[in-house]
Amino acid sequence: MHHSSEFDEVFKNPLKKIHGQGFLILARRNLAAESKLGLVVGKKNLPKAVARNRFKRHVRESFRRHKAKHLQVVVLATKRQQSQSNIQLRQQLDNAFQTLMQVA
Repeated sequence: MHHSSEFDEVFKNPLKKIHGQGFLILARRNLAAESKLGLVVGKKNLPKAVARNRFKRHVRESFRRHKAKHLQVVVLATKRQQSQSNIQLRQQLDNAFQTLMQVA
């Protein structure tokens, strides 16, 4: 997603909310054939740029692997526990996207 209006649509009327350890996923039906992904990753929740970029890479890859049609998805980063590894984050994202695709 590229425009704030697209993000606002998802924030106002989410079809599904999925909470994970370190993230929140909001999804809404999309009239277009393709799915869209939006990321909200702030410095407050992930202060290091390396951590923010790594989080975004994991989310994009998980979204790509579990892609469904007709969805707008926004992933918000929340405070991530220091003990959580990249593998654990990836597994949680995969589980969350699988749950989301079953609903869609």
